[in-house]
Amino acid sequence: MPRQKSWVTPVLAWGILLGMVGLTAIAVLTSRYGWKIYLEIFSHFQLQYFLLSLVGLSILALIRHKPCFWLGLLCTSILGSQLITWYLPPQFLSAGANSNFRILIANVNTQNKQYEDVVAFTQQENPDLALFMEVDETWITQLNALSRDLPYSSGQGRSSNFGIVVYSRYALEDIEIQFFGDDRFPSLVGKVNVNNRPLLFVGTHPPPPVKPSFFHARNQQLDLIGQHLQTAQQPQLLIGDLNLSMWSPYYTRLIRQTGLKNARKGFGLLPSWPTRGTYRQMPDWAALLFSIPIDHCLLSSEVVVSDVQIGPPLGSDHRPLVVDLRL
Repeated sequence: MPRQKSWVTPVLAWGILLGMVGLTAIAVLTSRYGWKIYLEIFSHFQLQYFLLSLVGLSILALIRHKPCFWLGLLCTSILGSQLITWYLPPQFLSAGANSNFRILIANVNTQNKQYEDVVAFTQQENPDLALFMEVDETWITQLNALSRDLPYSSGQGRSSNFGIVVYSRYALEDIEIQFFGDDRFPSLVGKVNVNNRPLLFVGTHPPPPVKPSFFHARNQQLDLIGQHLQTAQQPQLLIGDLNLSMWSPYYTRLIRQTGLKNARKGFGLLPSWPTRGTYRQMPDWAALLFSIPIDHCLLSSEVVVSDVQIGPPLGSDHRPLVVDLRL
């Protein structure tokens, strides 16, 4: 008597494929059309969608269901295409070139008390320009230990997690605090001269999109910064915790508006948030699983990138970003 074919395998295979199709649809649609707060938040987890899809594809390969495997491979390839471009070196990348300008970007978090670790790491990395966010007056007092090597500084501490301060090896010109929209969220705008060449920078920290008012304030702030940078002629940098990833439609709009490039391009995703820092209840695996890149260095195409690295956890929920440039 012929043996009946089990129905479990095809049901499992088609169920896995349906999940993979769903992940692909979420990833692609939210990164292009996620203009609403509850859609845009799903655009940031492209790496996680890809890894889940790889798991599903591996199971389909093991159970040898060819139709679902090939369709699943298509889904995985689509998800991978959202990531692979960050590993392909662009024209403005010159890996290994001698750099002459190093930037450190660090959201230190007001609740974090590891002052000495942050100062020691900054001194070890020896940046020419260091931007710190979520600083209060206590943090600024501690960070002033950097003034020997970075004698020029500007900014303000705030207890509201939106204090911002910059330290520089070179004299800061026309430096001022500006508000792009909501006056709760200051930005620093100024210039530094490197090799007798002016470099315009904007250091900013828009609010996280945890509620509709913050979501709209973040988007307005980025839009107004984009308009401001459109008027500048010299090389430009936009640095800070932007509270959005490269897959957000608002990030795409900012890039199209300004023509800036992401220093990460060619160096990989380099996720910077979260760490266990101020989320002590979060297991290590969860912090790793949900990591996304939201701290950025955006720059003019004439600025050459030679290296980008993510620093170690320093008590904050963000890892610092260190960028080497050739001006």
